[in-house]
Formats: sequence, structure tokens, C-alpha cells
Amino acid sequence: MRLNHQEIFKELTVAFSEYYLNYLLYNKNAQKFNAYNLTAQQDTILFFLKDNPHITANEIAKKFMISKSAVSQVLSKLETLNFIKREPNPNNHRELFIELAEEGVTYQTLSEEADEEFMTKHFADIDLEQLRNVLQTMKKVNASISSSNK
Repeated sequence: MRLNHQEIFKELTVAFSEYYLNYLLYNKNAQKFNAYNLTAQQDTILFFLKDNPHITANEIAKKFMISKSAVSQVLSKLETLNFIKREPNPNNHRELFIELAEEGVTYQTLSEEADEEFMTKHFADIDLEQLRNVLQTMKKVNASISSSNK
């Protein structure tokens, strides 16, 4: 049975890589992201902030398993570019919440437009139940990964 899991894992890795490459190559709106010249780490943290408002640098460091100093460098660059802003935590004035600033909101809007166009064009003909099964499976995989890293 292990060999079957390994084979499927390899095929999934190829399929996810191919999907990501296709998303970047064939999604005209996604190509607009190149103009921002963000690193993969900056991009990833921005997308994380979209779904996790009012988060601290310490929480980001824990989530991404990187040093607080590395997070601080990324956040400083994003703040300089007006992608994020730091707001004091009203309950703890020694702590700052990280939030999207004007450029970050613009970047997220562009992302949503790119996703909407891509989804409409390429997902419309795929059976909804099949998509739900893929989603459910990925949630289980992510939960397994998350629980094993605690």
C-alpha cells in the first residue's frame, strides 16, 4: 500500500506544480503580479494577512516557522511599499497588529479578479461534486500536516 501512496504523492506534486504554472501562464490578470516584484515570501505573507487580519509578527513567525527577525525584515519591506501597516493592539500596547494597507488591498483585489476570471473560464465545466471531493481531500491532508507539526 505504501508504494501506491508514494506514486499518488508524486503525481499530486506534479499536478499541483502544473496547475500553479498554468495559473501563472494562462491567467492574464495573474501576470500583472509581476509588476509588483515581490518575493515569494512577501507574496505568501500578504495572502496570509488577507485571511488573518489583526495578527502579530510573532504569530506570523510561528505559522511560517521562520525567525521573528526574518518576519520583521519582510514586514519592514512590505510596510515601506505601503502593502501593510502596523496598528497598536488596544489590549497590549507593546504588541502591534499587522494589517493590509492601501497597496496590499489593491494587490488582494487584483488577486480576486484573477481568481474569478480563471475560475469562470476553467472550472465551470468541472462537476461540482468532484471539486468538493478535491477540496475535502486537501483539507484532510492539510489537517494531517498541521497536526503533525505541533
